[in-house]
Amino acid sequence: MSDTWEALVRELSTQGPRRHASWDASLFETLVHDAAATLRSSLHAEPRRDAVVGAWLKLAAEAVGLGHVDRASARYLLTGQGRIPETVTLTGRCLLQLAPAQLPAYPAEKAVALLTRTWNLCEGLAAQPVWMNRYVASAAAEAPALEKLDEFLVTTLAPALAPSRTSAFSGPFTLAMLDTRKLMDEFLPGDMHLAAPSVLCVHDRRAEDMKLGVFLAPEGKARFLGLMPCLGTGHEETPPRLEVRPGAVRVNKRVATLPFLSTPHQTLVATSGYVVASAADSQRLWVLDTP
Repeated sequence: MSDTWEALVRELSTQGPRRHASWDASLFETLVHDAAATLRSSLHAEPRRDAVVGAWLKLAAEAVGLGHVDRASARYLLTGQGRIPETVTLTGRCLLQLAPAQLPAYPAEKAVALLTRTWNLCEGLAAQPVWMNRYVASAAAEAPALEKLDEFLVTTLAPALAPSRTSAFSGPFTLAMLDTRKLMDEFLPGDMHLAAPSVLCVHDRRAEDMKLGVFLAPEGKARFLGLMPCLGTGHEETPPRLEVRPGAVRVNKRVATLPFLSTPHQTLVATSGYVVASAADSQRLWVLDTP
């Protein structure tokens, strides 16, 4: 290691506990010897290497101090093993996975500028409701280009942030049937709650650490968002009364059929015109929508 690098590591390790009450020295050391070492090894020219990795390390120290990265999320992001923790953030995803893979393709000045821009975008997201960060961090598993991270954020969040409608539940009803086996063979839908008017979080009935997201879209176009941490329960509303029976639901005096739904397990109704149901003996989700 160069003298410049070692001096920076010592400086940040000393400053960390002074600046942040929740400083985790062990976690920072792990990042120095893992993600930072990986990035350094892929940058061969001095002083380019010290400039880029130095900028990365300063942001990593800030992420540790602010709690954007913790031990559970770092372990998952660095190894790719186990269930995704609820503490995985877009900041952690960008710093520990995307940056080490993508920064070597840029000259030093552009790489440092890209890091700064990435940090600012992630900080903006961190100030939003928790479900947004968990939602976007999960979507970022597809490894968007850091240079187009702003476009990725707009595209990913646009459907979830679309203005919510208020439905009279007068029909007609459109049905989408979603099979959770497409995401996980043994997923069994249990508790459900809205994270946003069109974003549903579904918990596995048997495995507490397994959840999936569903985007509620009209005209039978509801779709899975993928396996992800719990998106939180920040969205609350008072929906109309719902009566459930085998094969059908009754809402606002209108009856809609739910084919193949024998014994209902959980149901959820949203003021935006969606009814979601699961069955005691099925891995499916029934999603009704009406204007």
